Amino acid sequence: MLRRDLAGTGAAEKNRATMGTDSVSVKVELHERTETFVLATWRRILLLVWRGQANVEGIERSGMLFASWSTRQTGGAVFLIVVPPGRTRPPDEATRAAMARAASAPGDTLKGLATLIEAEGFIAASVRAVMMRLQSRGSRAPTQHFFRTAAEVAAWAAPLLEDRQITGEKLAEVIRLAREG
Repeated sequence: MLRRDLAGTGAAEKNRATMGTDSVSVKVELHERTETFVLATWRRILLLVWRGQANVEGIERSGMLFASWSTRQTGGAVFLIVVPPGRTRPPDEATRAAMARAASAPGDTLKGLATLIEAEGFIAASVRAVMMRLQSRGSRAPTQHFFRTAAEVAAWAAPLLEDRQITGEKLAEVIRLAREG
């Protein structure tokens, strides 16, 4: 596990770790990084940050991590999926099946499920439509929420988790650090 702790580092190390971001201090744990996804945790949020096309491996690995990690989070946790801007296609049949399996057994520690779709226009609308269709097939999972910005996600997650430290600026930095590592 890689750990990026920006809150407790010295000034020189902090500048290097934040890559020039002086206004935000966050502690991010990077659990796994592949060419297509990153799994990271911050506060009581598990992030599945897609770096490429969604795939079965990312869905299954994130589900396993959430199941073990979330049990250690007092009061439950949020699962956030981050879809990158660009030419991301809808998931293939195997990936959709993995998503349906994951949604059918959310566990007691899942407080909320959200997707941040950083893309705009047709791509974003297509991804949202596929995700909403999967959700409508009926599952025990909480309603999935879709957002366009980190600030929108933070405004939803902070009261849900009763954590005022979750802000749009900090969440955007967490996503950037997870993506760039």
